[in-house]
Amino acid sequence: MRFAITLAAAALPLAGCVTDANRCLPGYRYTPQYDACLQDTDGGGEDAAIDAAIDAADARVDAGTTPSTDASDASTGLGSTCQSDADCKSGRATYCLKDPTQPTTDPGICSIPHCQASDCTSAYGCCDCSAALITGLKAWPAGVCVPAADVTTIEKFGCTCQ
Repeated sequence: MRFAITLAAAALPLAGCVTDANRCLPGYRYTPQYDACLQDTDGGGEDAAIDAAIDAADARVDAGTTPSTDASDASTGLGSTCQSDADCKSGRATYCLKDPTQPTTDPGICSIPHCQASDCTSAYGCCDCSAALITGLKAWPAGVCVPAADVTTIEKFGCTCQ
Protein backbone atom coordinates (compact mmCIF):
# COMPACT_ATOMS: atom_id res chain seq x y z
CA MET A 1 0.00 0.00 0.00
CA ARG A 2 2.83 2.38 0.87
CA PHE A 3 4.45 1.62 -2.50
CA ALA A 4 1.24 2.52 -4.40
CA ILE A 5 0.92 5.83 -2.56
CA THR A 6 4.57 6.66 -3.24
CA LEU A 7 4.17 5.77 -6.92
CA ALA A 8 1.03 7.89 -7.25
CA ALA A 9 2.69 10.84 -5.53
CA ALA A 10 5.74 10.56 -7.81
CA ALA A 11 3.61 10.37 -10.97
CA LEU A 12 1.35 13.30 -10.10
CA PRO A 13 3.72 16.02 -11.38
CA LEU A 14 4.12 14.15 -14.70
CA ALA A 15 0.41 14.52 -15.52
CA GLY A 16 0.90 18.18 -16.44
CA CYS A 17 3.96 17.57 -18.65
CA VAL A 18 2.08 16.71 -21.86
CA THR A 19 1.80 19.80 -24.05
CA ASP A 20 0.84 20.40 -27.69
CA ALA A 21 4.56 20.53 -28.47
CA ASN A 22 5.38 17.03 -27.11
CA ARG A 23 2.06 15.25 -27.62
CA CYS A 24 3.03 13.77 -31.01
CA LEU A 25 5.84 11.59 -32.32
CA PRO A 26 8.79 13.31 -34.04
CA GLY A 27 7.82 14.42 -37.53
CA TYR A 28 4.24 15.20 -36.49
CA ARG A 29 2.63 18.14 -34.76
CA TYR A 30 -0.56 18.38 -32.75
CA THR A 31 -3.50 20.23 -34.31
CA PRO A 32 -6.08 21.05 -31.63
CA GLN A 33 -8.83 21.86 -34.17
CA TYR A 34 -8.89 18.19 -35.16
CA ASP A 35 -7.43 16.68 -31.98
CA ALA A 36 -4.92 14.88 -34.19
CA CYS A 37 -1.21 14.68 -34.93
CA LEU A 38 -0.54 15.77 -38.51
CA GLN A 39 2.60 14.98 -40.45
CA ASP A 40 5.03 17.88 -40.44
CA THR A 41 6.13 17.65 -44.07
CA ASP A 42 8.92 20.22 -43.88
CA GLY A 43 10.60 18.45 -40.95
CA GLY A 44 10.57 21.64 -38.89
CA GLY A 45 8.13 23.16 -36.47
CA GLU A 46 5.59 24.83 -38.75
CA ASP A 47 4.37 23.72 -42.15
CA ALA A 48 2.68 26.42 -44.23
CA ALA A 49 0.72 23.95 -46.39
CA ILE A 50 -0.79 22.19 -43.36
CA ASP A 51 -1.51 25.54 -41.73
CA ALA A 52 -3.26 26.74 -44.90
CA ALA A 53 -5.33 23.54 -45.10
CA ILE A 54 -6.34 23.85 -41.46
CA ASP A 55 -7.16 27.55 -41.87
CA ALA A 56 -9.32 26.79 -44.93
CA ALA A 57 -11.19 24.05 -43.08
CA ASP A 58 -11.64 26.30 -40.04
CA ALA A 59 -12.95 29.12 -42.23
CA ARG A 60 -15.48 26.70 -43.74
CA VAL A 61 -16.55 25.57 -40.24
CA ASP A 62 -16.79 29.18 -39.01
CA ALA A 63 -18.82 30.18 -42.06
CA GLY A 64 -21.10 27.16 -41.65
CA THR A 65 -20.61 26.07 -45.26
CA THR A 66 -20.24 22.62 -46.74
CA PRO A 67 -17.58 21.32 -49.14
CA SER A 68 -17.59 22.96 -52.53
CA THR A 69 -20.25 21.66 -54.91
CA ASP A 70 -19.55 23.78 -57.99
CA ALA A 71 -19.80 20.89 -60.42
CA SER A 72 -22.65 18.46 -60.36
CA ASP A 73 -23.27 15.85 -63.03
CA ALA A 74 -26.98 15.13 -63.46
CA SER A 75 -26.33 11.89 -65.38
CA THR A 76 -24.46 10.28 -62.46
CA GLY A 77 -25.94 12.32 -59.59
CA LEU A 78 -22.42 13.40 -58.65
CA GLY A 79 -22.44 16.62 -56.61
CA SER A 80 -26.15 16.63 -55.76
CA THR A 81 -26.97 17.81 -52.23
CA CYS A 82 -27.88 15.07 -49.73
CA GLN A 83 -28.46 14.31 -46.06
CA SER A 84 -28.06 10.52 -46.33
CA ASP A 85 -27.33 7.78 -48.88
CA ALA A 86 -31.09 7.49 -49.45
CA ASP A 87 -31.02 10.94 -51.10
CA CYS A 88 -28.49 9.72 -53.70
CA LYS A 89 -30.70 7.70 -56.05
CA SER A 90 -30.01 9.13 -59.49
CA GLY A 91 -27.15 7.48 -61.33
CA ARG A 92 -23.93 6.01 -59.92
CA ALA A 93 -23.40 8.56 -57.12
CA THR A 94 -24.98 6.51 -54.34
CA TYR A 95 -22.90 7.63 -51.34
CA CYS A 96 -23.68 10.80 -49.35
CA LEU A 97 -20.22 12.29 -48.73
CA LYS A 98 -20.24 14.47 -45.61
CA ASP A 99 -17.45 16.65 -44.27
CA PRO A 100 -16.35 15.07 -40.95
CA THR A 101 -15.46 18.52 -39.58
CA GLN A 102 -19.06 19.73 -40.00
CA PRO A 103 -22.07 18.90 -37.81
CA THR A 104 -23.87 15.74 -38.97
CA THR A 105 -26.96 17.85 -39.70
CA ASP A 106 -25.12 19.78 -42.44
CA PRO A 107 -25.75 18.54 -45.99
CA GLY A 108 -23.23 16.58 -47.99
CA ILE A 109 -22.91 15.77 -51.68
CA CYS A 110 -23.71 12.60 -53.57
CA SER A 111 -20.49 10.85 -54.58
CA ILE A 112 -19.46 7.72 -56.44
CA PRO A 113 -18.20 5.11 -53.96
CA HIS A 114 -15.31 2.75 -54.82
CA CYS A 115 -14.39 5.03 -57.73
CA GLN A 116 -11.55 5.01 -60.20
CA ALA A 117 -10.10 8.33 -61.41
CA SER A 118 -12.06 7.99 -64.67
CA ASP A 119 -15.36 7.77 -62.74
CA CYS A 120 -15.03 11.31 -61.38
CA THR A 121 -15.36 14.38 -63.61
CA SER A 122 -12.50 16.88 -63.89
CA ALA A 123 -14.10 18.80 -61.01
CA TYR A 124 -13.45 15.86 -58.64
CA GLY A 125 -10.63 13.64 -57.50
CA CYS A 126 -10.98 9.96 -56.64
CA CYS A 127 -9.64 9.69 -53.07
CA ASP A 128 -8.87 6.82 -50.71
CA CYS A 129 -8.91 7.92 -47.06
CA SER A 130 -8.56 4.49 -45.44
CA ALA A 131 -5.17 5.57 -43.99
CA ALA A 132 -6.33 9.06 -42.95
CA LEU A 133 -5.43 10.61 -39.61
CA ILE A 134 -9.04 11.62 -38.89
CA THR A 135 -11.53 8.88 -38.03
CA GLY A 136 -14.34 10.61 -39.94
CA LEU A 137 -12.34 10.38 -43.16
CA LYS A 138 -11.54 6.70 -42.58
CA ALA A 139 -15.30 6.04 -42.56
CA TRP A 140 -15.56 7.03 -46.24
CA PRO A 141 -15.49 4.13 -48.74
CA ALA A 142 -12.07 3.30 -50.19
CA GLY A 143 -12.24 5.45 -53.29
CA VAL A 144 -14.79 8.26 -53.33
CA CYS A 145 -15.19 11.30 -55.62
CA VAL A 146 -14.20 14.45 -53.69
CA PRO A 147 -14.57 18.01 -55.02
CA ALA A 148 -11.26 19.17 -56.54
CA ALA A 149 -11.27 22.22 -54.24
CA ASP A 150 -11.06 19.87 -51.22
CA VAL A 151 -8.50 17.35 -52.52
CA THR A 152 -5.40 19.22 -51.28
CA THR A 153 -6.93 19.61 -47.82
CA ILE A 154 -7.79 15.96 -47.33
CA GLU A 155 -4.41 14.85 -48.70
CA LYS A 156 -2.86 16.76 -45.78
CA PHE A 157 -4.80 14.45 -43.47
CA GLY A 158 -3.44 11.26 -45.06
CA CYS A 159 -5.81 10.60 -47.98
CA THR A 160 -4.41 9.66 -51.39
CA CYS A 161 -6.15 11.07 -54.46
CA GLN A 162 -5.92 10.49 -58.20
